[in-house]
Amino acid sequence: MSLESEFFKRSRPVFDRLESFGFKKTDGAYVFVDSLPSGDFRAELTVAEDGSISGQVIDEDTDEEYTPIRLRDPIGGFAGTIKADYLELLDRVRQACFVPVSFIFDQSNRMEARIHREFGAAAEFPWEKYPGNGSFKCLSNGKWFALVLTVAFGKLGTGTAKAGSDVGSAPSHDAGLSHDADPSHDAEEIVEVVNLKADPDVIPALVCRSGIYPAWHMNKKHWISVILDDTLSDDEVFELISESHRLVSTTKNKKVAGTGAWMIPSNPKIYDVDAGFREGCGVIEWHQHNDIHVGDEVYIYSTAPNSAIMYRCEVVAADLKYKGMFRDKEHYRRSMRIRLLEKYPPDRYPLSFIKAHGGSVVRSARTMPAELHRAILKK
Repeated sequence: MSLESEFFKRSRPVFDRLESFGFKKTDGAYVFVDSLPSGDFRAELTVAEDGSISGQVIDEDTDEEYTPIRLRDPIGGFAGTIKADYLELLDRVRQACFVPVSFIFDQSNRMEARIHREFGAAAEFPWEKYPGNGSFKCLSNGKWFALVLTVAFGKLGTGTAKAGSDVGSAPSHDAGLSHDADPSHDAEEIVEVVNLKADPDVIPALVCRSGIYPAWHMNKKHWISVILDDTLSDDEVFELISESHRLVSTTKNKKVAGTGAWMIPSNPKIYDVDAGFREGCGVIEWHQHNDIHVGDEVYIYSTAPNSAIMYRCEVVAADLKYKGMFRDKEHYRRSMRIRLLEKYPPDRYPLSFIKAHGGSVVRSARTMPAELHRAILKK
């Protein structure tokens, strides 16, 4: 990885800010040239349309690149001063023109945003030793369904999983796997993969596809690794993510199986639930975040100014194609059809009642706590 790529590896440019900083747009890229304060040297930076950045320091006496700044080992003296000046410039550009992102690869960051939109799950970074490794959990049961991990490309490939290795422990990085040569990456290059659960019967076929590998340091009978370098399209990767979410939520979700009740939020300033039920003769469609099944109960929590559970519904159809009920979001993929069973006044199940029975403010689709469900059924 180049000095510039390393420096900007978890950030992306805001192109409008580049021109304000002094970058000039030319031939589909943004170019910045400035003199360094320590002698007759200039820095030339280029930000491509895909967000990648490259640069060089030019010795103006020879008009050639000054390569000592590329040395990995600490350097002092004159070369160290030039490198420090260059890094200071890179830092000013990053602060002024870039925003931080969670992951190195663009596809990794696109998948993070899509997972959040579809499932309401945010990336967590639980491993202090590996701060760039992120995990995503099912909201319904707290189990991992996707892990974005960094690994040297040459360690991907076929191999034998560690005994006992599974999703219950942090991934380790101390053992390599054999790998068939692939010209797209150097063996030592650090890449990002997403580990996903898959049906054991289909994993042998999946790992024959370009971009899909036996799981990196997880149970290879149940998990796969997908490289996030655009070998597979976003839709192809997300299809595998969705299947992993389905498998994890359905096989592990004892809590939902016990109650069969969900809570979803509704903002009355954005969507009129009463009008929706009237127009649909008591039935409406709703964006489906979780692994909800026909027959499950869904309680709709109306946000401020009501801040209360106001509707009890039954799921009459699930896993429907999303039709853009509330807003046109191309990455929303599923919806459910719910039928109104009962409407409550705002003072019957207010937020104070919810908190008193093990619940909290509902900001995304989630399982209803068993205590709260029992309290509603008794009241």
